[in-house]
Amino acid sequence: MKREKDGPEWVEAASVGDDEKAILIAGYLESRGIPAVVEGPSNTPFPEDIGAFGMSRVMVSPDRAEEARRLIAESERRGPHRVGEESEAEDE
Repeated sequence: MKREKDGPEWVEAASVGDDEKAILIAGYLESRGIPAVVEGPSNTPFPEDIGAFGMSRVMVSPDRAEEARRLIAESERRGPHRVGEESEAEDE
């Protein structure tokens, strides 16, 4: 999950309270073909409980941001399911 240094500045697709959830979201986006990177508190020397500065952000390229946000929203509506288990929405 690397960001291209020569391309445009990436934008936030999601913001969550911990690195682990952000990593899962980024992995989900990557599995759908959208490159993503996590920027979060573990990347800084500051404590994690300092409001918005304690949030982990999932970053994507601007041209994929809308698609990424849509996929994240759809995934959240479906709710948690086990890996490898197809959701009803995907079967339709």
